[in-house]
Amino acid sequence: MGDRQPADSYDVAILGGGLAGLTLGIQLKQARPETSIFIAEKRKGLAPEAAFKVGESTVEVSAHYFADVVGAREHMDRDELHKFGLRWWFPAAGNTSIAERIERGINKPLPEPSYQLDRGRFENYLGDRALEVGVDRFGDCRVQDVSIGDPHVIRVTYQGEDREVRARWVVDAAGRSFLLKRKLDLLEENGHVVNSAWFRLDGGLDIESWADSDDEEFFSRMSERGLRQYSTNHLCGQGYWVWMIPLSSGPISIGIVADPRFHPYEEMKTLDGALDWIRRHEPQLGESLDGRIDQVEDFLKVSDFSYGCKQCFDGSGRWSLVGEAGAFLDPFYSPGSDFIAISNTLSTDLICRYLDGEDVSERARAFDDLYLNTYRVNLTQYEGQYEFWQNAMVMTVKICANNILYWGTECLLFFHDKYADLEFMASVRPDLERIWAITRRLEAMYREWNALEDREWRRAIVPTQDFPGMFQRHVDMAGGFDDDGVRARLASTAELMEAFAVLAFSRAAVNLGDAAPGEDEKINPYAVSLDPSRWEADGLFDGSGLSLVEARETEAAGLQNLYLEAVATPAPSEPVS
Repeated sequence: MGDRQPADSYDVAILGGGLAGLTLGIQLKQARPETSIFIAEKRKGLAPEAAFKVGESTVEVSAHYFADVVGAREHMDRDELHKFGLRWWFPAAGNTSIAERIERGINKPLPEPSYQLDRGRFENYLGDRALEVGVDRFGDCRVQDVSIGDPHVIRVTYQGEDREVRARWVVDAAGRSFLLKRKLDLLEENGHVVNSAWFRLDGGLDIESWADSDDEEFFSRMSERGLRQYSTNHLCGQGYWVWMIPLSSGPISIGIVADPRFHPYEEMKTLDGALDWIRRHEPQLGESLDGRIDQVEDFLKVSDFSYGCKQCFDGSGRWSLVGEAGAFLDPFYSPGSDFIAISNTLSTDLICRYLDGEDVSERARAFDDLYLNTYRVNLTQYEGQYEFWQNAMVMTVKICANNILYWGTECLLFFHDKYADLEFMASVRPDLERIWAITRRLEAMYREWNALEDREWRRAIVPTQDFPGMFQRHVDMAGGFDDDGVRARLASTAELMEAFAVLAFSRAAVNLGDAAPGEDEKINPYAVSLDPSRWEADGLFDGSGLSLVEARETEAAGLQNLYLEAVATPAPSEPVS
C-alpha cells in the first residue's frame, strides 16, 4: 500500500475487503468506471493460502458470477480446482465401507462448471484486480463507526491513525461483524440452529482410497476413477453432515455441521473433540486422520451460525448489506457465494442508478422483497430438516426437488441477468410463487415421510443425469433464451414441480397402506401431506392437480428412476436410526 491515503470522500464506501466486498468493487467499476470506491479491509497484507476462510465450494450461480461477471475465469481455470459437483453419502454398514453407502451425485462432468476455491489465494487475486481497475482498497483499515446521513461518515483507523471518510452510498460487506445490521437494528433470528467446526489438513485426502481397489462395481459407477475427490463430498447421518473439499494449494478442508438436538456443540468445539466425534460417526474418515495431527493447519468453530435480516437494501437511505453481512442460510448446498452474487448484482444496479440521478427508493424495496423471499424459501430446505439427513430415500427425493428449484429458477434468472429487471421479475412472480409454495409444502412432507419410512439401503449411486427433467434445468440455465423463452422455462418448471409433488407424495403415501390415494385420483400438489386427517381441510382432493397416472406422463416421471428400490439393495438387518 505504501504511503497511499484514503481520499476524504467517495461515491461508494464498502466496509470489508473479503470475497463480497472485493467482487462488488470490481463489478461496480466495470458497470460504471467513473465511480470512486473506497474499500476498508481490516487484514494487513496478503491472506494465507488454505488455512484462511471457509466457503470454498462454489455452485453454478457463484461460479458464473466470479468467472464471467467479475471476470476471474482465467484465474479460476488456472489456479483453482474444477469441482466435480456436490456429492452425498448416506449411512450404511456402520459407515465402515464407503462402497456400501448410497451415493447421490453426478457420474460424469456437468456442462456448466463450478470450482473449489482456496479462499486465501482467490481473495489475494481479487485484491490485485480491484487495485488494477481503480478501486481504492486499503488494508490495515478498521471501521470504528458509521454515521448514516447525507453523506455517510465512516470513521476508520488506518495504519494506526484515526480518520474519516465520506461516501454517498455505503455497503456493509464485513460479514458477521454486522456493522450496519446492529446500528440499524436489522438483526433477525431464523429458527435454524446448527453448529460447525472445521480444519484444513495438509496433504489432501482421496475418498476413493477408502474402497477396495478391486471393487469394480464401486469404481464403475463413475465415468472414470479419481473424480470423486474433486466433489464437495457430504458424509451424512442423522442430525449431521461432514464436508470434504479439496483445495488447489494442496490441503483438504474438512468440517462438521450438526444439529445440537442430536450432536451437542460441546462434543466438537475443540480439535480433540472434533476428531473423536469423527472417529465415532465417520470411522473411515477417522482412520484417514489418525497419525496426521501434525498436518492439521488450523481449527475453527462457530455456533448457531444461521441468521436472517429484516432488510438488506435501502434506496432512500443509500445503503445495502451484501453476503454474510445480511442473511446466511447453511453450507449444505454451498449457497453462501450465490447470495454474494445476487446481493452484489442488485447493489450494483441500485448504486449505478442512484449515482446517475435516479430515485431508487421503490426499486430497492422491490429488490429487498425478492432477495429476502429467495432467502426464506431456501431456508425451508434446512430448518428442522437435519432430523432426516440419514434417510437415503427421503434425501434422494428432496435433493431432486431442491435441484429443480435452484437450476430451474435461481440459476436460470441469474445466468440470463434477470434479477435486476423489475418488469420481467413482476411478470414471472406468479410462477415463482407456485414453485416456492410447493417447495414449502414438500419440505414439511419430508419430515412426515421420514417418520414413516427410515430404512437402510446399500451399494448404489443415484446419478443426477438419470432424471432428465431435472437435469434439463441445469442445461437450460445457460441456454441464452430471450425474455419469452425464460418465462416459458419458468412456467415449465412450475408445472414440473406440480407433477413432482404428486409423484413424491404418492411414493411416500405407500407407507399409509389402505389410506393411500388411488392412481386415478387427482392430487392437489399444493396440499400434499402424509396426515390423512388434514387432507379434506387442506383440499388435497379438491379436484385440482394431477392424478398419479397423469404425473407419470410428464417430465417428472424420471423421478422414479431414482427411487432406491429401483437402484439399490436393502440392508439385511433392521432399519437404523
